[in-house]
Amino acid sequence: MSIIIVSDRVVLRTVEVMSSVSAVDHPITEPLPVLATRPTFRATFAALQEANFRLYFAGLAATSAAGWLARLATDSLMIELTGDVGLVALVVASQLLPSIVLGPWGGVLSDRFAPRRTVVLTQLVVVLAALCLGVPAILGAAGVPLIVASSLLLGVAAAFEAPARAVLLVQVVGTRALPNAMSLNAAVQQLAGILGALLTAGLVAIIGSGWALVAAPVGPLAGIVMLLGIRRSALHPAIKVAARRGQIREAIHYVRRKPEIRTALLLISSLAFFALTASILMAWSANERYGLGTLGYTLFQTASAVGALLGSLLAARRRQLRLRDSALLLAGSGLVWAFSGLAPFAGLFVVGLVASMLMRTAFMIGNDSLTQLSANGAIRGRVVSLYVVCMTGMQAAGALAAGWAVHALGGEITFLLAGGAPALIALTVVLFHTFRGRARPSVAYGA
Repeated sequence: MSIIIVSDRVVLRTVEVMSSVSAVDHPITEPLPVLATRPTFRATFAALQEANFRLYFAGLAATSAAGWLARLATDSLMIELTGDVGLVALVVASQLLPSIVLGPWGGVLSDRFAPRRTVVLTQLVVVLAALCLGVPAILGAAGVPLIVASSLLLGVAAAFEAPARAVLLVQVVGTRALPNAMSLNAAVQQLAGILGALLTAGLVAIIGSGWALVAAPVGPLAGIVMLLGIRRSALHPAIKVAARRGQIREAIHYVRRKPEIRTALLLISSLAFFALTASILMAWSANERYGLGTLGYTLFQTASAVGALLGSLLAARRRQLRLRDSALLLAGSGLVWAFSGLAPFAGLFVVGLVASMLMRTAFMIGNDSLTQLSANGAIRGRVVSLYVVCMTGMQAAGALAAGWAVHALGGEITFLLAGGAPALIALTVVLFHTFRGRARPSVAYGA
């Protein structure tokens, strides 16, 4: 018998140890971690006390910054060669498409094989993609087909890396420290995005897009060194699933019977379709509403990154994970975003942008953590891959819809839709779970 503290309740649970995964549908899941008090500021970085996580964290920082460098340098090269900014959308689509198509198989592999090995292999693919485009660009032999091929290769790497990293992170820190570790990961990725953008601008201006792409592999190679330094003996045990047919279908059925995960997928899908296309509306605001041009767009992107960074640090100090709290964060972010589009001057828009991105990032981290912790360890990789497919697919569709809406309905109406729709969905979830008595922490017992 083990005693589990859940919020202010004590739950007694009988732990039955099974020697074979096949003996049951899936082994039991653990309860969501709940802290007795809100963490102090120092505790915001608690996961970094673990040596293995420090290596993981440093490797992620290096690969994230290099990933931004590779993607932005690819965009720059496309513009240099064609002079057509619209073709950048083709590059972005090429990077997103593999995650939509191959994502579920990435989840299957992460449940079957050692995730560290998978992540290392994906980083080698990133190195290959950057060099196969960068070297021809330097020699003057690059063209649109090669740019698209390289972008597809980057997308394939991302499709297999995301679920493998999620499983590896649980092995590194365990389930109790997972929310804090995920928040720190989000923070370092925001910083890496800022650093990557600055690095790309400097390198492209000084040495050109081709050489910038050739320089990009330094990050993934450094990340590989960090990953190989992780001590296997200190990793938390992982469940490995034997190969069999129907494992993707099994994951879909699993999600369908887990209300916490179903609702989390609904929330992230609504955000992805309506609001993860913020760059389009920021570009409209900078050019059409405030007349600030490229300088304004850069300012808005920077403000967005600052808000996201603050949101990730805020998420690291959450005491517990509750579906209702995550939905309220999404609702608040949506409402602020909706009315930011009506701001009469740019300064007020920046304030709304920072506030909206802060709540949005805190929601995304909490929603992701809740999904992973509610998923059984034997199927977590596949659940994460379905989460990524939903988010990426809806984001791609939302980008097309937002582009149409800005031209057909106007920027102000598009802002109201982009913020109001996910807010309405989130508030509906809050009311539904309140009346159904599910506002308590979503503790997933059993499978």
